[in-house]
Amino acid sequence: MFPLLSAHITHKEARIQDLGRMGLCDLPALLGDLQALPGVRECLVLRTCNRVEFYTVIETWEGARENLERFVAALLPYESHGDLVRYMAGKETMHHVLRVASGLESMIVGEDQIQSQVKEALEMADSQGCIGPMLGELFRKALNTGKRVRTETRLNKGNVSIGSAAVDLAEARLGDLKGKTVLVVGAGQMATLIAKHLAGKSPEAVFVSNRTYSRAVELAWSLNGKAVRFEQLQDFLVRADVVLCATSATHIVLGNREIEPAMRMRSGRGMFIIDVSFPRNVAEEVRNLPGVELFDLTGLNEVARENLEKRRREVFTAENIAKEELKLLLIRFEELGAAELIRSVYVKYQCMKEREVEKALNRLRSGEAADAVLEGLAGALMNRFLADPTAAVKSATRNGDGNLLRSTKELFGLEVTLDVSAGKNEKT
Repeated sequence: MFPLLSAHITHKEARIQDLGRMGLCDLPALLGDLQALPGVRECLVLRTCNRVEFYTVIETWEGARENLERFVAALLPYESHGDLVRYMAGKETMHHVLRVASGLESMIVGEDQIQSQVKEALEMADSQGCIGPMLGELFRKALNTGKRVRTETRLNKGNVSIGSAAVDLAEARLGDLKGKTVLVVGAGQMATLIAKHLAGKSPEAVFVSNRTYSRAVELAWSLNGKAVRFEQLQDFLVRADVVLCATSATHIVLGNREIEPAMRMRSGRGMFIIDVSFPRNVAEEVRNLPGVELFDLTGLNEVARENLEKRRREVFTAENIAKEELKLLLIRFEELGAAELIRSVYVKYQCMKEREVEKALNRLRSGEAADAVLEGLAGALMNRFLADPTAAVKSATRNGDGNLLRSTKELFGLEVTLDVSAGKNEKT
């Protein structure tokens, strides 16, 4: 089995609260702690709003699973269920990575954002010195597989991002965004995705607020909207029919303190809030305020299920692509293993050669005849090179190991008849 071990906490098993807690962890520190686990040679952490996954290449299986379990358990809330985390190894881990990069494991099947998130995770781990030949090869293959899926299928066509699903949900609840006032809180990658889908919905007004005002201006301009300074957010909450919250903050941005006064001034008009931030930026308590509807990433599951039904055929094609690429990856890893074996053989015998050559040179310097020295060097090299193979063949003969004997014959290109039974009879 390939020495890959991974742990996965995803939207399929975990609550948004559990994923949100891990979103608070400092990623470089998390990588450093993972790399420091006994026996870990390479590691990578993939963290998105839908998943937190830990990938390791290990030196030995002994104690590896237990070490990773303790590491992950320390990051989870005390009350978390034991089946929250799924562990994989070897070929299963490889296949999973290919599926993730292809969008097959996403909440919104086929979404494109995961491709850049996998790339960022690889770059982050590489910058921390955590990537070696195995994880490097695996994640580069995953990125190429994701590109192939998006090129050869229509899996990513239509509304296939968290942002687009959020807009779809708003329209499903409100009927139409035309004539509505929309407030976007945040101006990062997710907010930009939301803005892209809002642009064609013809809302009456769009306001964008962000702690960095220049970024709010930039996003508002692309929406033909208006930028709002973060200190003025309260004034514009009063006007907002739809609030889309998508910031990178690690704390609550909107709670009862902000929403309740705004609702009192809205004269009975409702407010629809979608929080697609990771971790959540809108307090759960807001859900209980009269006239407020709050949806977070968990609430997008319904949209995700509808999305999956629409893409059944494309999913089948994408899964076949992932399986094809897995076969190629397994061959590649076998080649890498063979290359490492050959390198080790060359290193071993190079050391032997250097020692024997040094002995021969010393003999020449002391005045011994060159013919005798060369003959001695050739004999010494032959004996040293064949010592281990000879011992292995003798052991195979005693144990009746015909496979090793046949492999030896093939390895050395010999044309001899092997009587395995003879050696076995001698033992008895």
